[in-house]
Amino acid sequence: MRFAIGDIHGRTFWKKYIKKEFSEFYFVGDYFDSFDKTFGQQYANFAEICNYARNDSRIKLCLGNHDYHYLDNVDSQRYSGFQEDNHARINQILEENMDLIKVVRKTNDRFLISHAGVTNYFLRSLNLNDPEEINEAFTNDRNILNFNGENIYGDDITQSPIWIRPSSLYKDALAGYSQIVGHTPLRKIDTIKTMDKTASLVFIDTHDICSIFEF
Repeated sequence: MRFAIGDIHGRTFWKKYIKKEFSEFYFVGDYFDSFDKTFGQQYANFAEICNYARNDSRIKLCLGNHDYHYLDNVDSQRYSGFQEDNHARINQILEENMDLIKVVRKTNDRFLISHAGVTNYFLRSLNLNDPEEINEAFTNDRNILNFNGENIYGDDITQSPIWIRPSSLYKDALAGYSQIVGHTPLRKIDTIKTMDKTASLVFIDTHDICSIFEF
């Protein structure tokens, strides 16, 4: 059994699942920028997640847009909830743990896990063939994930895997992969077929409902 858990934003509901039996455990990002958790709670929570991941290779972390805007070598971007007063400390703990964090995770049975999803357009724009190659491209140039402004809500197939919204992902989802994503809050976990009917899209950001997806 594998678990995937939606946007954390300082919440600790993951702890009741981490002690269960699983083969892999995926976090889809957004560890910071809570509107109801203190900075101290967010910081301690992320540190604990990283400690688990550093000691257990089955636990895998993805990057979210609310983590991205604190990183080094990223063009100046500030999204809702950005914590200016705590920027330096969040930057430090993220940079110290970037070896644990990937943009995209892929399983052997063609599940693709990322914060928001991967489109055919985005992969082609980087001249890549395999979605996991996005991770190396990001290492070489972190600005490939920038919000591009084509749509103020990120609802455009050109957006990166930390920004694209469900309706655009549906229109241009990478063929042949079932994708598990967060980023856009929903009232419950929702699964739909991709437009080309080759796979499924699973949206797992349920915020205060604190759901977890088993697959």
